[in-house]
Amino acid sequence: MVPGQAAAAELARPLQELGTLVTDFPGRMPYAEVQRLFDARTPFGTRRCYWKARYLTELPDAMIDLAIGNAWSAPSPATISSLWNMGRAVRDVPAGETASGDRSMGWMYSVDGVWEDPAEDAANIDWARDAWAAAERFGRAGRAYLNFPGHGEDAALTRTAFGAGDDRLARVKAAYDAGNMFRFNQNILPAS
Repeated sequence: MVPGQAAAAELARPLQELGTLVTDFPGRMPYAEVQRLFDARTPFGTRRCYWKARYLTELPDAMIDLAIGNAWSAPSPATISSLWNMGRAVRDVPAGETASGDRSMGWMYSVDGVWEDPAEDAANIDWARDAWAAAERFGRAGRAYLNFPGHGEDAALTRTAFGAGDDRLARVKAAYDAGNMFRFNQNILPAS
């Protein structure tokens, strides 16, 4: 057992004893497994989705209350309002060691609007944007999880999220993708 894992399991025990949990992800997981967690809930092409996530510098009770309140107010029962612990292995890497920059935030808050009816697009997208904005005071400006950026409505979000690493990534992009073929994500423009 990993150091601290037994203590974490003991802390989680009262929650597990409350009854059937909607979900429970105890222990360590390989990164690829984390990336597949919601595949069954949101199979590709079957539901409409609008997700935004931001890193948090701390997790006070007020942030937990906000996440719970957002879950209750979501316009779709398929929507998720979740808090993620990023783990020491992520946080302990110095900012200059990776292109992703500062990884010191211990938590992430994700608002995942999931619904089926196109007529409900505005209500669900507005909910996700409002929930994400309300959590800003618990994070560091611009530190967003770029796998869940919304619909790219904020062109500066990518540059801000990578911080000093953005220049480094732009140089890599210029060397390997000067024509910007890989641009259908949170695009990093090739350095000129």
